[in-house]
Amino acid sequence: MNDIMKKESSLLSGVQGIQWAVFMLTNIIAVPVVVGAAFHMSPAEISTFMQRMLLVSGAATLIQVFMGHRLPVVEGAAGMWWAIFILLGTMSAPGGQGLLLQQLEMGLIIAGLFLAIVSFLPIIEKIRLLFTPIVTGVYLILLVSQLSGSFFKSILGITATGQLNGKITLICLVEIIIILLFSLRAKGIWKSMGPLVGIMVGWSLFHFFGLIHTGQVYEPSSWFALPQVFSWGAPKFDVGIVLTSVITSIVLISNVIASILVVGIALEKEIQPKQYQKGIFGNGVNLLVSGIFSVVGVVPLSVSAGFITTTGIKAKRPLVIGAIVIIVIGFFPYIGEFLSTLPLEVAYASLFIPFSQMMGFGIRDLMGQEPSSRNLLVIGLSLMVGIGMMFMSPAAFESVAPWLRNIMANGLLVGLMFCLLLEHVVFREKKVESSTA
Repeated sequence: MNDIMKKESSLLSGVQGIQWAVFMLTNIIAVPVVVGAAFHMSPAEISTFMQRMLLVSGAATLIQVFMGHRLPVVEGAAGMWWAIFILLGTMSAPGGQGLLLQQLEMGLIIAGLFLAIVSFLPIIEKIRLLFTPIVTGVYLILLVSQLSGSFFKSILGITATGQLNGKITLICLVEIIIILLFSLRAKGIWKSMGPLVGIMVGWSLFHFFGLIHTGQVYEPSSWFALPQVFSWGAPKFDVGIVLTSVITSIVLISNVIASILVVGIALEKEIQPKQYQKGIFGNGVNLLVSGIFSVVGVVPLSVSAGFITTTGIKAKRPLVIGAIVIIVIGFFPYIGEFLSTLPLEVAYASLFIPFSQMMGFGIRDLMGQEPSSRNLLVIGLSLMVGIGMMFMSPAAFESVAPWLRNIMANGLLVGLMFCLLLEHVVFREKKVESSTA
């Protein structure tokens, strides 16, 4: 009798593990395609990128489960991290993208080491307090604003054909509507499956209308391969990239904390303060791993709480099984090759809703502030400076020292640094001390 119960329990865990694996795949599949296109990677490079992204996402999940916060939370590419990758890729000169990828490797490694070291120090809270709702709101609005052009050029078919393409636009619109309907109307496990269903429909329609580029097919040399470390080359240091990476990792601390908190609520479990610290430490380790394996930085995904709530899967064992499945898939080039043939337009359309939400989060942060003259001035000046710098040609900064060029040519970074300066130095609010009677 006990043997039968053990078999049933193992079978149930296996089925639940597959559910976790499919959920993880939903949050992975579009990343290498979009980032690869931004850096003009070849089909072979995107395919191996897909393999490494699968491996790191699965491994990062296990690292957090066994070494970090120890909760059933999926690790996936952070929207903010891949936005940084896309942003820098589209800004860079055609011949300098290989070097930029090596600099991003170093940026992830240093950001990971920074988080891992300071996660248990009192200073981490002081650093986090620098990023007030005004600062994070400005950062998110600038980030999505600079990426909006790339989204619309792809979704409207301009990137692929050089002009507006009705078929591509219609397919992307159908995909976006499907994802939106799943997000707003679906119930249960289907609520979290919207992006995957949208991608499947969009991909199928691209095949139906003959819009798949057959020349972009890559034939793997073997059916099994180990993902390489430093696939983009040896890491190289750049002040601007490192600064951008460290700032991004600090901004995402609130994401790590929020993910742990909401999953704790879904599990009906009280979260201990040390779990937050260990979660930040685990995120630092995972950023280090992301840099070593040349992928986009990962972060705990708060949507895991929704998955737990809708499926009722609260045990860690199924997630461990799902993460192992994703890791194993990463060792098979033919699977990576198949996933990497996802059309760029379909990938961008699948990200349209999440990135729109990111813009909304930024606006929400700003709306929560008192509309005083001081706050409006900080917000207005920061957005004006940041967006204004986005319209500057990279050639305008050729006379600037190389170490400073990547900072000044980055409207996101300039706007953020200007906002920090205004918020905490120029217009710093004095603390009102309570008077005693």
